[in-house]
Amino acid sequence: MTGAEFSGNYTHTIDPKGRVTIPSAYRAALGEDFTIGLNNEFNAIALYPAAKWDEIGERLDRIPDSDARGMAYVRLIKAFSFTGQHLDQQGRVLLPPALRKKADMDKAIRFVGVGRYLEIWDEDKFARTCELAENDIESLLGYVNDRYYRPKD
Repeated sequence: MTGAEFSGNYTHTIDPKGRVTIPSAYRAALGEDFTIGLNNEFNAIALYPAAKWDEIGERLDRIPDSDARGMAYVRLIKAFSFTGQHLDQQGRVLLPPALRKKADMDKAIRFVGVGRYLEIWDEDKFARTCELAENDIESLLGYVNDRYYRPKD
């Protein structure tokens, strides 16, 4: 990735054919070739630029075939990932039906930038998730500070 970052959020809709128009603010960071999958929590669709997907693939490749539990995770991630995706001339991409079903998406969606990749949420689910996080902001801030910013002894 060229150092571009995904941030902000935009509301949108899924068309009757299952396509979405990617907001122009995200297109350059997404790049020409990307992967559509699910986010880590399996509650939203994620669009991964090639560099980010390569990183994920390298981590998954470290799990040996002989590790049945690890391979169950690899299988789940890979089964719901669609590589080699491109935007059409209108800046649209088809969201695979299997992913829309897993992410509980119907029509109203929200694009959410999360740093090095982009998420697409069901609008109502995103609103509920934000409300829960906002109500727990003090605890979340403490967790992030303790886990990532406080010096280790």
